[in-house]
Amino acid sequence: MPGVSTGDQIVREDISDLYINLDVQKTVFLTRLKKGEQLGNVQLFSWALEKYDGRLTTGIPEGADVDTFETDKQIKISGRSQKFWRRPHVTVESNEVNRAPADFGKYRKQVVKKTTEQKRDVEQKLFSDSDSRDDDGVNGREIMGLGRFINDTVSVGSAGAALTFTDPQTSITANAPDFLTPTAQIYVGNLFSIDPSGNLTLVFDDEQLLNMLQNRFDILGATSELSCFCDLVLKRQISRLSRYQKNVVNYTPTSRTMQESIAAKNYLMFGADLLETDFGPIDVNLVSWMPRTSTGAASGRGYFIDMEFMYMRPSGLWLTHRELEDKGGGPRGLIQSILGPQYGDPRGHLKVDPNVVQGTF
Repeated sequence: MPGVSTGDQIVREDISDLYINLDVQKTVFLTRLKKGEQLGNVQLFSWALEKYDGRLTTGIPEGADVDTFETDKQIKISGRSQKFWRRPHVTVESNEVNRAPADFGKYRKQVVKKTTEQKRDVEQKLFSDSDSRDDDGVNGREIMGLGRFINDTVSVGSAGAALTFTDPQTSITANAPDFLTPTAQIYVGNLFSIDPSGNLTLVFDDEQLLNMLQNRFDILGATSELSCFCDLVLKRQISRLSRYQKNVVNYTPTSRTMQESIAAKNYLMFGADLLETDFGPIDVNLVSWMPRTSTGAASGRGYFIDMEFMYMRPSGLWLTHRELEDKGGGPRGLIQSILGPQYGDPRGHLKVDPNVVQGTF
């Protein structure tokens, strides 16, 4: 029986106005950094470190005169700033005529997205192993990443080689050798091993972590709260430190009951856990922008940071949007940030940087 069917019609395309973007990765570390002093020099800025002398416990003879005196010295650590750019641009047709779900292709939407992307750019750079460098006219000025700052110059982690300092003006080895992060506070071994039967043995376990924290206490006498920022592999490993699972060596079954309320500051954001240790509490934060291996896999990287003296030095340009001249091709602009991190004392932090995540028996 003949009749008009769908094939005879010009049917309008059915595209929902709803859209899906499941990428909700946050810039946790950047959010936690305190605002420091305004930058006064984009090329180089510094902060001072000092420490106490050793103990004098020898008795003083009767009648002795004072003929020698102790000295003291401040040490300067320097950092550099970096300029970050994102450049939104859409055509006239996309911005003024075309209609797409969720205003895709509109200039205002691109400004919002590129602003978020620049925040991610900054956080990834902060977590990186990169060394600082000055502007040479071809390559721009760059900041030092935490992986390079928390560094003893001899430990070999996921990078496959020891991280040395190549910028003489910011080199901790050259300018503050007594303040290098101790080797005992940097872990580069396996996180775990698996035997032929599939049983998992913790290599980076409670004892390893406590040894790192103990060394920090031994040189600083500090049991202050630390903040751990870690990738997904290390986050799973830290969870293993306080949970029991069958067929896993070095697990201890525990049952814990809260006797009192935990202060709100210990729950800073969604996904943060609290790890209690003999040397103070650690809030554990899962982050997205840690360095990865050469194959792109998560490396098991994490930093245990004393946030008290961590600052971001602003310049007045932070995610600043400026619309540029439209020469006919459509609206365009520049989102720009200039800033520099001030990381405090290298001895106050710990680093986990496995050379290989999984070992074998």
